[in-house]
Parts: sequence; C-alpha cells; structure tokens
Amino acid sequence: MAERITIDSLVVGGGSAGLFLLRALRAAGHGALLVERSALGTGQTTSSQGILHAGVKYALGGVAGDDAQEASEAAAMWNGMLEGRGLADLRGLRVLAREEYLWRTAGLMGAAGMLGARLALRTRPEAIEAARRPAWLERVAGDVLTLPETVIDPRDLLARLAAAEPGRITLGEVRTLAHGPDGWAVGVQAGAHAVQVLAHRVFLCAGEGNEALLAMAGLAGAEPMQRRPLRQAMVRGPLPMVFGHCIDGAKTRITVTSDMSPGGTVWHVGGEIAERGPEMEEGAFLERARTEIAACLPAVDLRGVEWSSYLVQRAEPRTASGRRPSSAHVRAHGSLVAVWPVKLVMAPRAAVAAMEHAGSATGLSAVWPAGCDTPPLAARPWETAAWRRLP
Repeated sequence: MAERITIDSLVVGGGSAGLFLLRALRAAGHGALLVERSALGTGQTTSSQGILHAGVKYALGGVAGDDAQEASEAAAMWNGMLEGRGLADLRGLRVLAREEYLWRTAGLMGAAGMLGARLALRTRPEAIEAARRPAWLERVAGDVLTLPETVIDPRDLLARLAAAEPGRITLGEVRTLAHGPDGWAVGVQAGAHAVQVLAHRVFLCAGEGNEALLAMAGLAGAEPMQRRPLRQAMVRGPLPMVFGHCIDGAKTRITVTSDMSPGGTVWHVGGEIAERGPEMEEGAFLERARTEIAACLPAVDLRGVEWSSYLVQRAEPRTASGRRPSSAHVRAHGSLVAVWPVKLVMAPRAAVAAMEHAGSATGLSAVWPAGCDTPPLAARPWETAAWRRLP
C-alpha cells in the first residue's frame, strides 16, 4: 500500500531552479518536498559553464535589451547571496573566478562588438593596457577588457542547496499526476517506496522533462517547448586557468571557463562554435574547436592536450523565432506551475517569480519516508568524457 503525505507544495526536478524554489518555499513557511528522478543537476545545471552573466554578453550589438536587463539584475541578486543576503546564504560557495576577460579579434567586426559591450548595464567592461594582460592573452591583436562577472562551481551550488534540506529531497519518479478537489494527487515511486503525495500545488522544474509531466497532468500542448542543442568542447592538459569571451561583431566567438581535474586544467569552451556543434561529427567539431581556440588565443600552446566534447539539450518555452527566451519563464496552469530558468544566472529569479503562485502556507510539514534515497550529484562533463589527442 502506498504511503501518504499531505503537503503544501511538491517541486519536481532537482536542478538549480528546483532547489532554489524549495529553499524559497521552506523559508516562507510552506511544507514542501522535492523529487528528482536521476541525479541533482542532470542536464542543464551541471553542464553549465557556471558563468553568472551580468548582461554584457547580451548587449554586444550595442543595445541592452530585455535579456541583458534581466541578466544584470539577476547577477546583482547572486552577489547578495554570495555575501549571505537574500534567497540563500551562499557564503563559502566555490567561486572559480571573480573576473573574466573580454577580448576581440582584430578587424572591424571585432571593433563593432567591443563598442556594443561598452554599452553594458551595471557591469561595465574596463579596458586594460597590454602590460596588465595575463600571459594567455599575449599576442591578441585587438582590445582587451576586464569584466567583473563571477564564475561558480555549479555542482558545489547544488550540494549546498541540497544539504540545507535533509529529508525533503528524494530520488524518485513521478508515475501519476492528477488534479482533484483537494489538490494534486501525485504518485511517486521512490526506490522501494510507493508514495502518494497530496499537494496543494505542484511546481515543474524538470527542464526537458516538463513536457511529459504537463502531458501527464492533462495539459499537453499548454506550454509548447523547444529544444536547442549545444555541443561544448573540452580541452584538458597543462593549460592556464582561462575565463572570458572572445567576440567578433555581435557574436561570442568562444567562451572559455576553467576548472581543475585529475588530468590537469580542463577548459569548457562554448560560444558560437557550440551553437554550430550539434550539426557536426565530433572529430570535425574538435578540429574546428582547435582552429578557433588557436585563432582567439594565439599565445597558448595546445600541443599535447586532450580533447573531448559533450552534448547538452537546452529545453525552454518555445519562441516564435526559435531563439532563447529573453528571461526566466514561469506560468501557472491553475495550481500547477511550469518553471523554466533559461540560464543558470536566472535560476533564483525564476524561484522568486514562482513564489507569486505559491499561495498561503498552511503550516503543513513533512519529510519523505525513512529509507528513501537522496539523489546523488550529477557528474561534471569532463568526469565521464572520452578523451582523445588530435593529430
């Protein structure tokens, strides 16, 4: 027989948005639980480069649009949390960089992009003279600017948010989702435990999984979703720690962030090459990545390094143009709420927006049945990659 739990809210999906929302619900006095079907951060969060974009990247064309405004305000919210204020106390979070670099390739297109970046919002790039450039930016022909953008370890973020909610996060799968007179009856299979959750509200924070959950709830087509695949390059070896964007016109040619691995420094490389990567066979993609990196960072010695890549599916609300939505997206379908953070930097703002649909706290409190497993943290992409050397 299924064990029964009655709560205010059930959060489905244990990425950054779901964990921030669980924190916000609990802080407001709501009895709330979270269920994750595989590992915390699977998909978009642990595949993220960890950049808390402050809006500059989205203003490269010279105009600070809605997405740039949203990112700028979201970055300020993160700064507060890193100082112990706001939605979550993130003091001590593993910060990989407090500053990135913005540089351009030589030529008029690069100059145009750099001009656009100067029109940024709260966070403005500042030009630096050649003598102050790090060694890995030597021989760059264009301008170099510093950019006060923070880069975090996404998995450390997930670990800290989850650790603050013992007993309230389980590894399990939603099998049934039906609305009744008293709220949502949600059948959860959590290992050997069959749990019937009666929740006044359900928040869907499952990324690509939101589509099937909405259909299960009888809302197929109510929240059209689009998938935008990326192929990120990775480089591993005796490399410097690099954080920054090489721009050309209104495009980010490459974006590089770094971390440490047993095989040496590992670079995550995104930008325009990642957008085009899913169309390419991996070998051809890695050759293209090597060419782009060498052109953007001519002082870096790439001999002897290892290469790999990973695919990630960005799942988000459908837009007419097929491009990335300009801001976090939260939409209520009665007492079921679909949440799409769009970018890591937007996750706490998505949680705050979702709280507008949380209703009043009833004082209910619950934990998952004893013996339910806590989901593990998802691996970072380099930990499961197949590495190769290029000829």
